[in-house]
Amino acid sequence: MGQHRNAARPASDPPRESAGSRRRRRPGTRARVGLSLVLAALLAGGVYAVWRGGHGGCSQVRPVSVIADQDVADYVTALSKQTEADSCFDFTVQAVPPSHTSERLTDRNAPQIWIAESQARVRQVRAALGRTWADVGPSLGVSPVVVAGRELPAMPAWTDVLTSPGLRVAPPARSDVSNAAVIGALSEVSSGSLTHRELVEFLTKRALMMNDNDASPDLAQTAAAPAPTATLTTERAYTEFKRAHPASDLEVAVPRSGTVALDYRAANVAQPDDQALAGDAIDALVATLQTDSGRRIREEMGIRSPDGEPPADGTGVQDVTVIKQPARELVDNILRKWTALTQPIRALVVQDVSGSMALDAGGRSRAAFLREASLFGLGRFPKNTALGYWEFSIDRGGPGQDYREVMPIAPISEIEGGRTNRDRLADSIRDTLGHVGGGTGLYDTALAAFKTVYDSYDPAYSNSVIIMTDGRNEDRDSITLGHLVSELNIMKNPARRIPIIAVGISEDADAGALKQIAEATGGSSFIARDPKDVGAILLQAVSYRVEAA
Repeated sequence: MGQHRNAARPASDPPRESAGSRRRRRPGTRARVGLSLVLAALLAGGVYAVWRGGHGGCSQVRPVSVIADQDVADYVTALSKQTEADSCFDFTVQAVPPSHTSERLTDRNAPQIWIAESQARVRQVRAALGRTWADVGPSLGVSPVVVAGRELPAMPAWTDVLTSPGLRVAPPARSDVSNAAVIGALSEVSSGSLTHRELVEFLTKRALMMNDNDASPDLAQTAAAPAPTATLTTERAYTEFKRAHPASDLEVAVPRSGTVALDYRAANVAQPDDQALAGDAIDALVATLQTDSGRRIREEMGIRSPDGEPPADGTGVQDVTVIKQPARELVDNILRKWTALTQPIRALVVQDVSGSMALDAGGRSRAAFLREASLFGLGRFPKNTALGYWEFSIDRGGPGQDYREVMPIAPISEIEGGRTNRDRLADSIRDTLGHVGGGTGLYDTALAAFKTVYDSYDPAYSNSVIIMTDGRNEDRDSITLGHLVSELNIMKNPARRIPIIAVGISEDADAGALKQIAEATGGSSFIARDPKDVGAILLQAVSYRVEAA
């Protein structure tokens, strides 16, 4: 936990004025400020809700921009509103899903404070963005992670929970709840009851179930399910559900080994000039929690105090064993892998259809081997995958354009014209690899593919480009390899990680160029020296994101 500053009003805050001498801010100025903040919120990717404070009464009001993880935003909003009544801060609170946090922290209107669901997530984002935030700030409350359901089975440990077939779990891109369960399972590794390899196997199976299952972790759906099922959630969410549905027979429990709590942390993510302001505002929020009004807001939201004291009204799971978390390095390592496993794939697949793909490769053409491997791989992608498809040679898309878009990036489970995109992609692969010809226009194609994914980047997915070729660049009018690598390095953005996965087919592929292209984006290159190995190489390429984590 980071250092706590004095929660009292700082000396740098403007003094309160008497009721008779208070002046309201000029309406015109306030309207302009409010409009600017609303526009900024609308332009920020992934922001699902915005709240703007509206108090007056101070001669000088200091605006503070806050983002809050989506599931705790209503609590932060209520707490901020109460803080405004007792201070001269004016909070703007935006609810942001975890998948969009990195982008929000790096855009032009970046916030000054971030209320996260856990310390581990703050560290995770901080490392990914290469930031130097001093430390995680004070806690605004905690909520134990629980299992809610009907006819709950015995749960000796978190691995039993995570491997339960009927369990509904939200991925870390939507909530930190599953991260807490993974930390609980990791503690079993530390105690010696489970090996690290076994844990990764457990998590891989759970991730596959999540990626190929449409079940929602919504408690109302869990309660209404025809067969007993269970949902991984927080004590806070369960408490709110029971208050709204007192007759429901939904019950709640935790594994006998104990549980991990979400810890709602205030992180000072302001630019250097605003760090003191953000620190003062965080102190004011903490001070509000010490008041009767602040405690009432926290209790009404079903959130425990930072020390984890059980709810006084007897709700939730009451006294629970809190698992001692393993070393920070172990936690951060396993959560990186878990995030990679659960993040759905969004990829632009770019295939070489130049004339050399017709060459014999042991009784069949290179194109035939690639077609077979691609169709096999397409069938293995989980339902929540989004794929697009390009073909390339030279002037394939018309004079001066070496690539042609066959299908834009879209979820493969979407149905159009009575057929899924997966089926339509399969038809496109058969068609394009059945009509090969021309030279290889690799460099222009690679840059255009990267720009396309960059411009359409979706933070909820693992975005990438998968490019497959059996040759080397033959387009004399294209950019050079050096120009391509330079452009890729310039565009590289820690908040928009888009690795190029380059797959060379046969000894004729330019292994050196593919390696430089991939490494410029943080990706990797693979060479199938025998076209018969293309299938295995493709599977290895797709799993690269987990290995990289």
